[in-house]
Amino acid sequence: MQITPAILPENFEQIVHKLFLLEGVASRVQIDICDGVFGLEKTWLPYQGEVLPEGFDYEFDCMVVDWKKYIPRVITLGATRVIAHIDTFTDSDIEELLKMFEGSSLKLGLSVSNDKDIQQFAKVVQKISSRYSKVFIQVMGITKIGAQGQPFDENVLQRIEYLKKECRNIEIQVDGSMNPETMLKVKNAGATCAVIGSYLFKTDDVKGRVEILTENFR
Repeated sequence: MQITPAILPENFEQIVHKLFLLEGVASRVQIDICDGVFGLEKTWLPYQGEVLPEGFDYEFDCMVVDWKKYIPRVITLGATRVIAHIDTFTDSDIEELLKMFEGSSLKLGLSVSNDKDIQQFAKVVQKISSRYSKVFIQVMGITKIGAQGQPFDENVLQRIEYLKKECRNIEIQVDGSMNPETMLKVKNAGATCAVIGSYLFKTDDVKGRVEILTENFR
């Protein structure tokens, strides 16, 4: 099972500091950006001129209303994986999203809140993946998007099982309330990646915790 540390940054300096803590133990890192509207907490948002340290595969989770503004920015910043939350996407929004990724090597993550219909979401994933093959799914392990430290939403297990059946051969990762107990649950349901934030960084030995999880969930 892939272990992806998640950074919910107040500022760019916090990103750099947490990346330092992950050197040598994590290859992929998720950076969350929230506008305080779609995502509950307002985080650092990419502007221009920031330079991310080398040595990581950067995944950006764009929990923002103005995704048309910020997805291009994180691509410019060096993202290799970008997650779009498509809760309110129209057909024209999907077309515009696909144009952003057309002809690229980027991986496009699709996510939706847990109160949205999973059958409809699966249909949208199927539609997008039929036109752009480098798609993965991010399921939320929590009910409120954009805040760490929330309780695990047990309903996510059925959502994973359904998506595993309907969206075959598409990677499913889970973000939110991930710890050894909940990771085992989502792994058994069919997820192949866990995105972990507060469980990792609320310890004095971040590297040690990543190493233990990586070893236990091979």
